[in-house]
Amino acid sequence: MKFALTYDGELRANGNPKHKWEIRQQISPQLVELWKVSPPLQWLRKNKLVPLREGFLIPFLHHTADRTDYSDLSPRDGWLDVCALIEVKGKHFLPLIRDSLLLHCGMKIIFLRKEEPGRLIQQGGDLDNGLTTLFDALSMPNEDQVVDAGEDGPIYCLLENDRLISGCSIETQRLLSKPNASANEVRLIIERVSQARVYNQPFLGD
Repeated sequence: MKFALTYDGELRANGNPKHKWEIRQQISPQLVELWKVSPPLQWLRKNKLVPLREGFLIPFLHHTADRTDYSDLSPRDGWLDVCALIEVKGKHFLPLIRDSLLLHCGMKIIFLRKEEPGRLIQQGGDLDNGLTTLFDALSMPNEDQVVDAGEDGPIYCLLENDRLISGCSIETQRLLSKPNASANEVRLIIERVSQARVYNQPFLGD
């Protein structure tokens, strides 16, 4: 499964929790939209309950049998909701790449910044530290990194934890917009599924 996320703004080396939260706030609405329009994620919401004790058969509906209300799909005894919200310090998060789905992801990052292509060492901090900030912001925060920014509803994240990143390739290009800005724009293409299971098979396609 491939899709693109964009971030436009400062990417600081070793960013603090507030900076990571600002990045997370840009990413969350994009993931909200992805969950609405992506056929694999629509399928997942219809089939989010997985048995813990026995095998099961997932009934497939014809594509014309549209259904958008899944509020009656509540967890039952012996079943796991693989899309369950995760609470951290009173806030609820919905990660896409998560242990319950047995997923990991590889990333391709097109890194647009106010420098010539190449030169992976940035003035004011190296690229590795900037990527650490980015990976933390794409993940659910730890309790000590939760920022109260007044959001209503769950916050959508790409990753439950950054250890679920299986690989990363980086291409650097010059940022030609915002001539007086020092911001970096990062574009991500996410791909790859780790192990095939009935409940994550929709992610196997492009």
